[in-house]
Amino acid sequence: MRTTLQTLLVLLALSPGCQPPSAAPAEVPRDGWDLAGTLLGEWVDSTSSDTFTVVEAWTRVDDSTLSGTGRVLAGVDTVFIEGLKLMRRGGDLVYSALPGGQNNGEWTDFTAGPMQGDTLHFTNAAHDFPQHIRYFREGAGWHAIVSGLSKGAPHEEHYRFRPR
Repeated sequence: MRTTLQTLLVLLALSPGCQPPSAAPAEVPRDGWDLAGTLLGEWVDSTSSDTFTVVEAWTRVDDSTLSGTGRVLAGVDTVFIEGLKLMRRGGDLVYSALPGGQNNGEWTDFTAGPMQGDTLHFTNAAHDFPQHIRYFREGAGWHAIVSGLSKGAPHEEHYRFRPR
């Protein structure tokens, strides 16, 4: 009986139409654009500081650009503002920031690395601070971390954004 079962399995395996399924195609690396699109809207962090509220607002400009504004509020007063952009540039996803009153009015670009899960990670090793900007999904919101060396010492700032 055992030999008959083995013979039957071999015959089935060799029969046309009974071939094992081909290997599933490898997952195509994501450039992060779809995930970046989930930043659209207004986000507020009122928990990371007792003194300030941080707000980011993102809108779609076209099929390859998101435009954003980051503001730091002390009560109802805006104490800091920066322009933000997320762009598809060739095969890269680029995060660009223009902090108000800094960098001689020049945008600073951070290029995305390979995307993993629900994390956007941008790097500019030549920038003074930060060298890394990460956004990752946290519940219904985003946890943003800006990090790197500041005056020679490691430094991190955390922002926990919730939908407004």
